[in-house]
Amino acid sequence: MDPRQTQVHLKPPPQHTRPSPTSPTSPAPTPRAPVTAHPTATVAETVIFHGTHTITIGAGAIIHPRAKFYSYEGPIAIGENTIISEKSTIGTIPQHPPTLQQPRTPDGLPIRISSSVTVGPLATVHPGAHIHSAVTIEALAIVKRRASIGAHSKICAGCEVSENVAIRDWTVVWGAGTGFGQRRRARATRKMGSVMAAAQGIQALEGRLIEDARLVVLQKEREVLVRLIGSGAGGRRR
Repeated sequence: MDPRQTQVHLKPPPQHTRPSPTSPTSPAPTPRAPVTAHPTATVAETVIFHGTHTITIGAGAIIHPRAKFYSYEGPIAIGENTIISEKSTIGTIPQHPPTLQQPRTPDGLPIRISSSVTVGPLATVHPGAHIHSAVTIEALAIVKRRASIGAHSKICAGCEVSENVAIRDWTVVWGAGTGFGQRRRARATRKMGSVMAAAQGIQALEGRLIEDARLVVLQKEREVLVRLIGSGAGGRRR
């Protein structure tokens, strides 16, 4: 027998490669939350909307660039003429990687931010929080789960409102962090005495009149922001 023919029969059969069972799979896409914005709202193009619950944005609201909304634990409602500043976070990221098939509860922990609220840069509002009208949340402040901030109140920069805490209307919270070192005081709603006003270096004006003036200034600021965010490449009117 010709030895060359024997070598042909001894050649091993071709091997077919199979995908490895441990090969990495592509990560599940991050769900984009369903968003409903009033036509007069101004929302920057770089805003992040992730989650499974609805997000509603009221008339005249302004959402700055790089703000983040996470509606995994409940719906988010932004009231009229509210300003959400740059790099602020509304909601929280889930501990486990989110998926499009993630179960959604009917109500969950809704976040309610009422009208004429200002949320400062890098501030955070956790699920279940309720921010009442005309509240100011300054930069780097944190409002935790189920906290309630009364109308016309102010949370100063760097403060942290603990879970389930209710802040009364017309209250100022200041001092770093939470607990020790944090202070609260009631904002003046009536006309100050001349001695108290002189001690604070202001005229004896009614507190409510001062607050009304602040809201007028806020409206002027909002008009400028609409032109800056809405007319540039970084935002649009909805």
